[in-house]
Amino acid sequence: MLVFVIPVKSKEISNSWEILSKLVERCVKSACNQTSSNFRVVVICNEKPNIQFQHPHVYYVEVDFPVPIYKKTEEEHLEGYDYAISSKEIAIKNADKTRKILTGIDFSQQQFQPSHIMVIDSDDCVSNQLAEYVDRNQDGDGWVFRKGYIYRENSKFIYMNTKNFNQVSGTSVIIKYSLHKLLFENPDFYNCCFEFLPCANIQPLPFVGAVYTIENGENILANKQITSQIINTNLMTDIGSLIKKIFKYRLVFLSKSITDEFGLYPCGGSN
Repeated sequence: MLVFVIPVKSKEISNSWEILSKLVERCVKSACNQTSSNFRVVVICNEKPNIQFQHPHVYYVEVDFPVPIYKKTEEEHLEGYDYAISSKEIAIKNADKTRKILTGIDFSQQQFQPSHIMVIDSDDCVSNQLAEYVDRNQDGDGWVFRKGYIYRENSKFIYMNTKNFNQVSGTSVIIKYSLHKLLFENPDFYNCCFEFLPCANIQPLPFVGAVYTIENGENILANKQITSQIINTNLMTDIGSLIKKIFKYRLVFLSKSITDEFGLYPCGGSN
């Protein structure tokens, strides 16, 4: 059995709880759209999002972890360490996310004894083929998503990353439960950006497994970085970079087959 683990950030640090709830609902619907029924979805949250969708395979685990808000020291207020403070804020948010993921994995083991687990970022979508693929390959150590879609919210087009999707998106690894600790060598950080894992035979997933959504109003820093990577290139000064982008990112029309497979529909606002 494949268990999807979805960590959700606290209402207190969301830009819009309404939009975040819609994004989580889309994510959960996408995970439940599997062609095999041999899956479960575990959502870990401080507060349960406002979701109307219900499914017998979805479980919510509410936690009371402290909200990851970094408070400046008096010295930092005086000196203005903007970059350092930003890094600390990101670090404590990553730690909160990781703590929720590990809670979801523990819950999954207690309740379902899964063969494999997969983390899904709460604003992303996944292929409806994943659970069936795991069913057919129960002995596999896991799969990393080298290829994946990147969707700008409300766009009619979608980008395909053909080289290193797992270094862009956290929704990019399926791993055997018994090996999951390999992704948490740092207890405060979920690592999906690896080239390979020691002691595990992790293979590239042979099809596109996920959609990473950007410009939805709830992941601002990453949105700007990824959008810049895909779109912004100075032809006169960076032709080499342009060529790399052409081979790494391919613009594709957002077809009905893609929206059906991934349960993808416009949700949230562009900031």
